Parts: sequence; C-alpha cells; structure tokens
Amino acid sequence: MTKLAILLDPNKRAETERVYQAILKFCREGPYTYDEYKNHLEFWCGDTKEIYKGVHMYLKKLRQANLGIPIVIFPGHPLQVSSQADYLMIPTLLNTTRRFMKMMATVGKIYYLIFKNYMRTLRRPYPKPRMYGYLVLSPYSRVGNKLGAKNLTDNEALQLIQTHLKESWWGIYLEAGSGVDHAASIAQRLELVKRTKTTFPNKILLTGGGIVSPKQIRNLKEAGADIIVVSTVLEKSDNPYDLITEFIEVLIEP
Repeated sequence: MTKLAILLDPNKRAETERVYQAILKFCREGPYTYDEYKNHLEFWCGDTKEIYKGVHMYLKKLRQANLGIPIVIFPGHPLQVSSQADYLMIPTLLNTTRRFMKMMATVGKIYYLIFKNYMRTLRRPYPKPRMYGYLVLSPYSRVGNKLGAKNLTDNEALQLIQTHLKESWWGIYLEAGSGVDHAASIAQRLELVKRTKTTFPNKILLTGGGIVSPKQIRNLKEAGADIIVVSTVLEKSDNPYDLITEFIEVLIEP
C-alpha cells in the first residue's frame, strides 16, 4: 500500500504555512473519509537551514492538530529530534563525498540515542527510529550538491545499495534531490525503482525528487514505491489542497 509523504520545510515559511493549511483542509473537509486515506498519508518535517525553531514549531502544530496521521522527522540537524514526532529518519549516506556530512550523520545517531535514553528515564514518548539507506541520484539538486553526490547509472546505484546493505535498515530512499527539474525527476528512473524493489523486496522503498503530477505518482506506485515524498510541487502550487487530493486519489484507486 503506497503512501504519500508530505514534507514541510519550515525555512520557506509562507509556502510551508500554505501547505500546512491545505493539509488541515484535506483531513477535515476533503472528499475522503479518514478510513479511506489514513493508510496512504504521512507528514514529514525537516530543514537543512533553520536548525531548530521552525521544525519544532511545525511538529508541535501537527501534533496538536490531532489528525491521526504519522508524523515523521526528516532531520537536517540532530537538534531537530523531538518527542512531538512518531518516527525519526536515520540515514546511512550511500554516496556522499563530504566527510563533514558523514560525521554529522554519525553525530545524529549518537544524539538520538542520548535523547531516547533520557526520555525513557522520564517515561516520556520519543520518536521511533527508521534506519534507512539514502541514495541521492542527482548532483544538480540542493541536497545533491550538499552531499557531493555523483550521477549514477541504475547498475551503480544497485551496487552501492548492495555493498552497504544492513539488516537493521527499515528502508531504502532513492532521491533525485529536492527541487530538481522534471528532467531529473525520480519519475524518470522508473526502471531503477522497479529493480530496487525487486532486488530488495523486504525493505520499504521510498522515492522523491521532482514529482509534479498525479501521473508520476501512479507510475511510481506501479513501479513498486512504498512511500512517495513530495514537497516543492506543493510549495509552488497556487492550490496545494487540490494537488494533495489528486495525489491521494491515485493512491486510493485499485
């Protein structure tokens, strides 16, 4: 059952608030009942620029909205860990060439363990970890440039995953990169999506980057994606509510 993950980036405050309001409208006034969409939706939040305040603000808003949908931290910094979320994405960076980024990923894992143990001592909730392999396919996106990623063929991508594969991984994330243009979209790498799901059927397959249409959502769903992450297309839309509705419609249909 494929899910849509709506990623909120608090650094883009006006756009993010518009998407957040669209989320509330969809869940409270949309054409589908909660039972129809609950298994097809997740809310993600993370920011690589604003380290703390914005992410925690939107995590709290999502929690207080009480929408009954999983809240996930997609952290750009260790300090974005919060008890307001249900899950925390913890990556293994598969193709970064930046030593600093590898170090930050390690620091993030250590900080999460400290945070979890502290919250357990207080008998308070903490986000459950989602360990995953993170493969950025485009060097021309913001995240690709930050990680120093390189262009990868399908065979090279699959080999990297196989080389680093861990039993502890919950999933594998194939990302074309945030804000990439249509030509570099993950929707243009359907064969890689299919081969990844076939090769690693027991791992949750996440896809994201450059997704702009319901047709692309359908193609990724049919290719085997378990979670499809969208952000920029909603931020740029004049009516993100309509887009969310159209995307969910594709996932609900048989």
